[in-house]
Amino acid sequence: MADERCVHDLVVGQCTECAPVPRGLTARVFITQGGSVFHRSTECEALRDGQRKARRFGRDTHDPRNVALSVAMADGRGACIPCFPDFRPSADTKPCQVLIEGNWVPGLLTEWRRDADRRWSGVVTYIVDGEQVTGVKDQTELRPV
Repeated sequence: MADERCVHDLVVGQCTECAPVPRGLTARVFITQGGSVFHRSTECEALRDGQRKARRFGRDTHDPRNVALSVAMADGRGACIPCFPDFRPSADTKPCQVLIEGNWVPGLLTEWRRDADRRWSGVVTYIVDGEQVTGVKDQTELRPV
C-alpha cells in the first residue's frame, strides 16, 4: 500500500503546509522583515511598538506581510504572546505575568530554577518595546495568571 500523499505530493503528516495548525495559532499570520515573532493581526500593539522602536533608532520599517504559519515558523519566528495567549510551545509552558519597569506584562514561563541562595527564579519569554525577550527573572518579578 502506497503512502497517502497531500496536494504537494508529500507524505501526509510530513508537509508543513498541510499539517494541522497547532492549538492556539492560526493558519495565516503577519510578519515584518525585521521582526522575530509572528502576529495574528496588523493591529497588534506589540507589532506597533516594534515599528515605533525601529523608527526611533533610525531603522527602516516594513509593512507587515500575511504569510502561512509554516513559513513564519520555518523562518524561526515565535508566536507573539499578546496575539496568541492560548498557544503553549510545550506542555510545560505556563502563562504568567512578568514585572517590567513597574508594569506587569504577559509572559510564558518555561522553567523554574533554584538559585544558589535557595531563591526561585523562572525562565520567561515576554514582549517589551515590541521585542520578544527570553530571560531569567526572580520569583518576585513573576506571578501566575
